Amino acid sequence: MLKKILFPVDFSPFTDKMMECAGELASAGMREMVLLHVIDTKAYADYGDYISPAVPKMQSAAEEKLDKLEGELNEIGVSVRKTLKVGNPALSIVETAKEENVSLIYMGGHGKGFINRFLLGSVSEKVLRLSDRSVLIQQYRIRGEGEGMALENACSRLFENVLLASDFSEYAEKIKPAIIGFATAFCAPFTLLHVQEGRSNWGWDTVYRANKRKAKENIQKMQDLALRIRPACGEVHTEMVTGNPATWILKIAEDINASLIMIGAFGHRTVGSLLGGVAEKVVRQSDRPILVLKV
Repeated sequence: MLKKILFPVDFSPFTDKMMECAGELASAGMREMVLLHVIDTKAYADYGDYISPAVPKMQSAAEEKLDKLEGELNEIGVSVRKTLKVGNPALSIVETAKEENVSLIYMGGHGKGFINRFLLGSVSEKVLRLSDRSVLIQQYRIRGEGEGMALENACSRLFENVLLASDFSEYAEKIKPAIIGFATAFCAPFTLLHVQEGRSNWGWDTVYRANKRKAKENIQKMQDLALRIRPACGEVHTEMVTGNPATWILKIAEDINASLIMIGAFGHRTVGSLLGGVAEKVVRQSDRPILVLKV
């Protein structure tokens, strides 16, 4: 599931930190990384149908930096494909993911509030919305400000203790093979979480009986999934609670000190409008890496 990964790079300090995680990704099965740098022409003077004079110089500088990153990856046994494009960054990332047929897009963040300040309305939001590939958002905490700013690396424990949240919807059933594939690749302790939306003190009425039946069905689905994952890694825990899904996902992640949150599916809200429901709240508020699974 992780054999070929697309890593869009902007050559910022975050790129350097994310590169430090390459070894961990390689240990989880990555064999090839596609390095993509996109020169966004909108950030420069508008020359109509002509390319800005600054672009050729930027291309030359980017090629040198891509060569350097390639060398670092080759040293740990990862083969590299380098791609340099000029155009819309988000669309270029989505298109390249399809062209290269990658299994995962690897992007960066830096702790709680990152998406509020930098991601929404930007490249990463569009990639999360438009891509049909799974997206891993690697989080980094920032310490200090200005020249004293430092990034705290989250590597060496990314796959140490994984929380998988799913609503067991029709879409969730479709991504079950992806879940099992990632679980096998990670081979880490897993906690499967299902949050039954609604009140915990339902009255004895039609809604209560329907929800109770649904809860029983989802418990069975969760147990079946746990049985599928256990042969790969053994340690699998299950949790089922009632209430607000996003709130509970974040709480359980904190309680178990999850190293990674996998969002399996939340019905149409994840498929058609990722940043419009449960997934939006989790991605916005989490200070932990998040893997959004897609098929």
